[in-house]
Amino acid sequence: MKISRAVTIAVAALLLTASAVFSANLFAGYGGLRWGTDIHTVLKTFRNGALGKIGGQMVYTQRDPDRTARQRTFGFSSSGLEAVSITFRASYVQQVGIETILRQLMKNFGEGHLNRSSAPHLISYFWEDPFTRITLTFSGTSPDMTVLLFQQKK
Repeated sequence: MKISRAVTIAVAALLLTASAVFSANLFAGYGGLRWGTDIHTVLKTFRNGALGKIGGQMVYTQRDPDRTARQRTFGFSSSGLEAVSITFRASYVQQVGIETILRQLMKNFGEGHLNRSSAPHLISYFWEDPFTRITLTFSGTSPDMTVLLFQQKK
C-alpha cells in the first residue's frame, strides 16, 4: 500500500512539473506568421503600414492598428521577420487595467516570469521557449509605456 501511494505521489509531482515546463510552449512567430517570414508576406497580412529603417534594421510600422494598440512595429533581419513590438494605447491600459492585460497573457502563454528592471518604475513579465521570447513591460505610473515585444531567439 505504501509503495502504491508513493508511486501516485511521484507521478502527480512529475505531471505538475511537466505542465509547468511546457506551459511556455509558444508559437515561433507572431500573428500566425513564423519567424523568418519575408517582408512582402507581412505587408500583405498586416496592411496600412509604412516601411522604414531604424539603424541598419528594416522595419514596418502600423500606426493605430486596432483599438488596443497605438503602434505595431515589425523588425526584419536578412533572414526575415525577427521581432514585433506592440505599444498599447494609454486609454486602453487605463480602461481595462494592466492586471487584465497580464491575466490574459498568462492565460495565453502560461505563468511567465517577473523581471524587475534596474529602473524602479518599470516592471517586465516574460515568457520564453527555445524559439521565442515574449516580454510585457509596463510602468504603474505611465500607461503609455506599456509594450508587448515578441522576439525570435537565436
